[in-house]
Amino acid sequence: MYISARERSILTLIVKQNDGIPLSDIAKSLEVSTRTIQRDLKGIEDILAEFNLSLKKSINGFGVVGNLDDRVNLMSFLGTLDHEEYTPEERQVVLLSHLLHVREPVKLYALANELNVTVATVSNDLIKVEKWLNQFQLTLIKKRGYGVEVVGDEVIIRRALSKLISENLNEDYFYQILSGVEEEQTAISRVVLKRLMHYVDLATVKKVKDTIDKWRITLVEEMVDSSYVGLIVHVTLAIERLKQGERIELRGEYLDSLQTYKEFALAKSLADELEKVMDIQIPDEEVGYISMHLRAVKWMNQKEEVLEGSDLQLAVTVKKFIDEVGKELNLSLADDALYQGLVAHLKPAMYRMSQRMKIHNPLLEKIKDDYAELFHAVKTVAKRIFHSLDIPDEEIGFLVMHFGSVLEIRRKKAELKALVICSSGIGSSKLLASRLNKEFPEITMLKNASLFELGQFQLNEYDLVISTVPLQGVDHYFHVKPFLSKDEVQTIRNYLDNVLTEKAVVWKENALQPKKGTAPPYSQHFFKVVGDINEDIQFILQQFEVKDLKPDILENNLAYLCKSYQEKKMIDSYQEVLSALLEREKLGGLAIPGTTLALFHTRHRQIKQPFFSVYDLQEPLLRRGMDNQSILVKRILILLAPEEFAEHRLALMSYISALIIESESTIQLFEQEEEIEIKQFLANQFKTYLQDIFEKEWTT
Repeated sequence: MYISARERSILTLIVKQNDGIPLSDIAKSLEVSTRTIQRDLKGIEDILAEFNLSLKKSINGFGVVGNLDDRVNLMSFLGTLDHEEYTPEERQVVLLSHLLHVREPVKLYALANELNVTVATVSNDLIKVEKWLNQFQLTLIKKRGYGVEVVGDEVIIRRALSKLISENLNEDYFYQILSGVEEEQTAISRVVLKRLMHYVDLATVKKVKDTIDKWRITLVEEMVDSSYVGLIVHVTLAIERLKQGERIELRGEYLDSLQTYKEFALAKSLADELEKVMDIQIPDEEVGYISMHLRAVKWMNQKEEVLEGSDLQLAVTVKKFIDEVGKELNLSLADDALYQGLVAHLKPAMYRMSQRMKIHNPLLEKIKDDYAELFHAVKTVAKRIFHSLDIPDEEIGFLVMHFGSVLEIRRKKAELKALVICSSGIGSSKLLASRLNKEFPEITMLKNASLFELGQFQLNEYDLVISTVPLQGVDHYFHVKPFLSKDEVQTIRNYLDNVLTEKAVVWKENALQPKKGTAPPYSQHFFKVVGDINEDIQFILQQFEVKDLKPDILENNLAYLCKSYQEKKMIDSYQEVLSALLEREKLGGLAIPGTTLALFHTRHRQIKQPFFSVYDLQEPLLRRGMDNQSILVKRILILLAPEEFAEHRLALMSYISALIIESESTIQLFEQEEEIEIKQFLANQFKTYLQDIFEKEWTT
């Protein structure tokens, strides 16, 4: 069966959307017109039919009807295809590979024919290709009647090729190819590999690998995997370019300086072996080029002996670097592991930067997101300390990882206690607690409480007091939204880093071990606790429903639901419970940021039984979110508990609210799935919850 690249992309989009995706969104994603997508839909229907699936059109757009196994089979099949057509990203990678390898003008129509697209499409792709080349100071020449050509120094051309490969070909897949076992890999990597092999014979790659493997046996130290793969690619490209007559040119004085380093001798010994195996002459300039790569290699268990000269200067610079970052963050960062790690990292890194050798950091965006303030501090100080170097964000990201690992270890060693306060104690407080657990793993004991329970606690026993409502007479606490904003997370983080991570750690191992001669503390009370929780679980699952609400304002629908709860004897006065739910929303928004859900929850004396259910709105409504922003809500969740409820029973209700935002997959579950799927999920989670209770009782 032939499936075009666009059909593949359309199928991938609609199969993943349970609620449907609008035609305009599909067209926008694929950068084509809606008319083009409409023409493709007939072919999409035929392909779906082959997998016992069908195309569904609803008010939300297009989706797929069929069971999960058939969907999985379709997605698996799409992943195995060899494509003759390319997505825009694939086309740009193919164009880059072609233009970097062919050092002569290429006509636009020839590129268009090869890619099976129009000349206009190629011209548009070349705009993005040119931006990618600019980072290497390479020039893309485009002239009418002349064609397209990349112009630049051969050293830079090879660096660009290495960067292109490293961005799209991971180490695991590279090993698979060399071993002849090609397993699943992203489509973009297959395209890059195919194009690389068009210009580089696989047999050459294997010969280079085998030669490097034999040469590595003679080395005292072992290089890390990423450097090993990089060296294979680096040398293979050098040999292929030599065969094509493209030689490196290095200034005499620069080549002389390279020969003074130990890496040149290593490069020379490798070149001698390659000459025998490949039957090729490798000039000194190429040996110098290989030595440049070896100087930037990372070695296993790399430790720097700081003795004199450049090493001593680097050591002093690293100490200053650590101190300055500490001042930026108002922290003491003195740590021997951090110092040793940075010295080992920066020696090859500084050489890479001085030679403008590009490096790929696949974790860069996550590092920027997770360590925003640290990234800013490290970048600011690095540019000040290493002012003579142009430091890319990729290198900054690796430096941040060194600092971040030390901070994480320090945080994990701190045993901190936190008290979380909200008006009801079951909904917002648990949502907040979940965020705190995720953002601050150093908090090892976290207690939830309602506002009217505040007087029962000695606040000075807690390292941190956080509340979703204003507290009277409390000297120091953090007043936050139930769904912590990034600014609030950063404020709390600063407090913990500046004050609490310096506290002495006292491990209380004896207190955690059972006393000698005592039996595990099973008692009648324990079994009552389990019995209560089991009873609540059974009632919640029995009453749980996912139900459509009538097209009406939300307040009327809530009134209808509360009346139904009263009829089922779960509450006494529906008016009072309704009023409590609406008042709770006025205290702070109930819509969950980043979702289409709103969690209406309360504890009240008129509530007799714990309850949880999900309801679909006929028309989405804008409601106030926990971050005080307006959020489009499609589903509401109702969570109710009696006002006088034992702590162990209240904990179960809090557990339910935490499940909702536990992960992206649970959010999607509560946003999209039907009653049977959510009910089964809850049952499985409740089982785990009970097992944890037994396990804790057994081990404490």
